[in-house]
Amino acid sequence: GTCSAQRQVTVQPGPMIRTEGSHITIWCNVTGYKEGVEQDFEWSMYFYTAPDREIRIVSTSQHNYAYALYAQRVNSKEIYIERLSGDSVLLHITKLQATDQGMYECYTPNTDSRYLGSYSARTNLT
Repeated sequence: GTCSAQRQVTVQPGPMIRTEGSHITIWCNVTGYKEGVEQDFEWSMYFYTAPDREIRIVSTSQHNYAYALYAQRVNSKEIYIERLSGDSVLLHITKLQATDQGMYECYTPNTDSRYLGSYSARTNLT
């Protein structure tokens, strides 16, 4: 019989340790989805002090995705997504701030007729 691959999202492993003012890129890709469909990506972060509170940063499909904390930096292109292919992106933060420290999550909305596999992955930045 036939079998379909399970969706799998992967991100750059952490911990990533960087200094304030530096430029960081974090990769994310997805496999195991219906072929021929360009994937969308959403990046969020979680402060270590509030690990259950999602803070939306940037999205490939939603222009006003960012919460107020990040909206100005996204609008000025200090934070942006670079698409490498239909299923792979880089998150760029061009001028890291101390407040950027936390857990970063890459999420890919489902494009298949059913849910099977993982839709997000996380990495940490210090």
